[in-house]
Amino acid sequence: MHFATREEITLRLGSDWVQNAVHFGSIPLHPLGEQSFYQFVMGAKNPTETRERMAVIFQHFSIDVLAASLFAWNLMISARLVRRRPRTIATQCCLIQSVVGLVCAIAGMSGSLPVGPSCRALTWVTTASVRIGDLCVGAVLLQKAYIVTNRNRRLFFFIPVIAAAAPALLYASWSSPAIITAGSGCIFIYPEYFPWLRFGLHAPMNIVLTGIFLNVVYRQWRQFGTRAWEQLAKEGILVGLLMLLSNLLCTFIIAFEVFGLYSIMILLADW
Repeated sequence: MHFATREEITLRLGSDWVQNAVHFGSIPLHPLGEQSFYQFVMGAKNPTETRERMAVIFQHFSIDVLAASLFAWNLMISARLVRRRPRTIATQCCLIQSVVGLVCAIAGMSGSLPVGPSCRALTWVTTASVRIGDLCVGAVLLQKAYIVTNRNRRLFFFIPVIAAAAPALLYASWSSPAIITAGSGCIFIYPEYFPWLRFGLHAPMNIVLTGIFLNVVYRQWRQFGTRAWEQLAKEGILVGLLMLLSNLLCTFIIAFEVFGLYSIMILLADW
């Protein structure tokens, strides 16, 4: 499968679009990103182009339907957990993530309606939703690490990092031009520094917390042998470790743009 490179997609932007663009505050809006999916299909010039554009919309719609189904299922589970343990940070964060994810997926599906949101609006909703997810995951993992390290207050150092990462990454995303074409689909063309900014904000905490959880796993294994896995699963250590390893893997994939500009889409799978 061919993933378009940054250079290939950037060519579709043109060279002088910023001078003629409508601005949202200080953010220039590319005209290709101001189309809804419906307008995008209706703008095709011939039957072949119509089929190509409809194929792109079908891919987006299928992903949104799948995401909506998963988040709806997670919402039911997290709602039960909140009823059982209403004051637990982990259950509250799971509920928030599920609600935000479901809203995001429904917004994506509505893009196919004649009065649906534009591609740019959908990328803004999606990136904002992912940033909320980052905050929830960071809060849960940091709390778990705080508990297993006997309430080591040095971990509080990561709180301002988590808090600052979301608005910094969100602004970098929103200030990037969004476009929709038959060759690229609906995508925002983030600046070259974006993957490394995300890497710098996420990787240090992920590496430290992964080390903490691996140390807990090793100590439990030495003490209890194979019985340690059941105890670790009950305490949520294994889930936390899997979340960290997944997030760390995604961080490296995005930083090195393994799939070109589409590497950013791996965040949806991690979410």
